[in-house]
Amino acid sequence: MNHSLALRAGIQTQIAVLALAVILCATLAVAVTAEDTIQSNAGTWRAGQLQRIDQQLRESASEDERLELAARKAWLRRWKPGQMPTAPQPSSLQPPLVDEPQLTTLSRPEGVGSNEWMELVAKQTRLLELDTDEDRKDNLKQIIEVATEFESMLTKKLPASLQGLETKTGWTLAFARYRLGRALAYRELPVVREKWPITDTKRYDDRLRDAYQRLVDQAERGRPEFILLEDRMLRRSGQKGQALELLEANRNAIEPRWYLKKRRDLLQELGWTPAYEEAAQLYAESGLSEESPQFDP
Repeated sequence: MNHSLALRAGIQTQIAVLALAVILCATLAVAVTAEDTIQSNAGTWRAGQLQRIDQQLRESASEDERLELAARKAWLRRWKPGQMPTAPQPSSLQPPLVDEPQLTTLSRPEGVGSNEWMELVAKQTRLLELDTDEDRKDNLKQIIEVATEFESMLTKKLPASLQGLETKTGWTLAFARYRLGRALAYRELPVVREKWPITDTKRYDDRLRDAYQRLVDQAERGRPEFILLEDRMLRRSGQKGQALELLEANRNAIEPRWYLKKRRDLLQELGWTPAYEEAAQLYAESGLSEESPQFDP
């Protein structure tokens, strides 16, 4: 009798295991089918979007518009739904980024007085204290003021021969301009505008563009150290496809959290919902998003 009960129990256990396996397989099949459907729909959307861009390219009479449309087309042609790259990996082909030189570590150059050099060192030290990832939004007024003063001091006190990127002091000047441009661009963030409204939009726009142009005049475009500001300027000018392509071209030079976030945001601004949803999912899964406890703002 006991043997019969044990045999029956064993059979029931096997049946339960088989039933569970069937349920799991069915669930997996449904999940795979749903994923395939999503990717299929995204592929259909992508094909239609590329057709619309081709039509716009044929009808466009503006060179600027064609450049923007060509950039959008290039990104969409590379994108394969469900295969969007995750966080970028360091590339052996990527030249090392230039670190911001700190004047405290440099010898006073010839042609710069001792008192002038001390003033420059103190001003940069103050700027670096204020302009951190954690405190930038709260310190914007002071950052803009100190960065403006520091840039002006560098251009007046450094000989012209020490203001080019072939010198460390020239790189210090470029980073001062980058920090100023970045701080000014931060003023457009909704959370910042709420606390510090932009009352004179033309004056603000002129100041941001002038600060950015001084950086470009010195360092030219495409410097990976300053690429995020260049990307921001393209975005605010409506050149979102070119901003997206610039981001992709420099993905190995950008901190992963910023690359993933800005890719997501650009795709949303372009209105490319299928690509945006995939980018948003990858950003959320990375553990680097604002919502993640590991995120360091």
